[in-house]
Amino acid sequence: MVKQDNQPVFAYISGNNIDKNSSFLIGSLSKQVTATLILKAVDEGLIDLDKSVSHYLLKDGNKPRAYVPPSVTVSQLLSHTSGLVKMGEAPLFKPGSQFQYSNYGYALLGDILEVVYQLPIDEQVKRLNQQNQLDGLYAQTGSITSIKSAHSNFILGNTETLGQDSEGHNQSHLNPVELSIDKSMIAFGAMAASVEAYSRFQDSLYNGKLLSPKSLSLMISPHATREHRWGALEYGYGTQISRDEQLVEYSHSGYLSGYVSLAAYYPKSKVSLVILENTSWDLSDRERTFGLHDAIRSSIRSRLIALEDRPVAKLYQAGVSAVESAMAPTNAVSKVAE
Repeated sequence: MVKQDNQPVFAYISGNNIDKNSSFLIGSLSKQVTATLILKAVDEGLIDLDKSVSHYLLKDGNKPRAYVPPSVTVSQLLSHTSGLVKMGEAPLFKPGSQFQYSNYGYALLGDILEVVYQLPIDEQVKRLNQQNQLDGLYAQTGSITSIKSAHSNFILGNTETLGQDSEGHNQSHLNPVELSIDKSMIAFGAMAASVEAYSRFQDSLYNGKLLSPKSLSLMISPHATREHRWGALEYGYGTQISRDEQLVEYSHSGYLSGYVSLAAYYPKSKVSLVILENTSWDLSDRERTFGLHDAIRSSIRSRLIALEDRPVAKLYQAGVSAVESAMAPTNAVSKVAE
């Protein structure tokens, strides 16, 4: 889905029983939501970004999941510069000195949120959804079949494995994913949303409706540099930042067993791009796995550079052309979309 100023411009749907209100696990897009919840707590005076993580995890006799060195701060968890990557292990480097992507770091942020609010993380996501009328951002623990039972519009995921037949020809096998969500996963990768809800979240976030100007500025300011398949990207708090080609972009992608996602926002034109997919394509060929998402992003970006500040009708045609051109090159890419 492509929106401008939170108004639908273009949507492409492929698959059975899927519409714009269908919800998917969003993978690491969850980190943007977790970062937002942390910064809301900062605005409410409940969290100090420069304080030690252990200050909060040891608060009021709380039993933390593991020891965290006092040198690790909340800010470092948000920017993936803590060096913590596994529970119970020491930081890989001096905290704050470099970037190392860490799901564990965001699980700890979820723990901090539960300590300061005395409310389960899934309930905090529910409250964010209700208070800001996002209509479709939520989190739930348990098997994905139990999530489906509770949310009829939830789409079950599939995972792909690539192999070869007896004659050496490539074969693709899709199997329903068996996945159980525990509480720690929610903060770093297991929230659920529809494209409609997540695009509303992006619009509210980047237009200052969720955070104070100071906190939003911190979120979209570079705190580290991340090496990415798109090249070197700046990383703020739960948000990737690209400033090349005179185009500012805030983004994140996600990959979880059964699901692949991408979200990007372009503040100058207020354009939002959200892609949610319920098949985790085999990672042995990353260009194939993420190729359709990257091609649509690239095409949208190239058109925005030329079309910013022009009428929405022009952007609509750009969206149509972007999807058509992204799907045209090979049948393999077209099959990914289906």
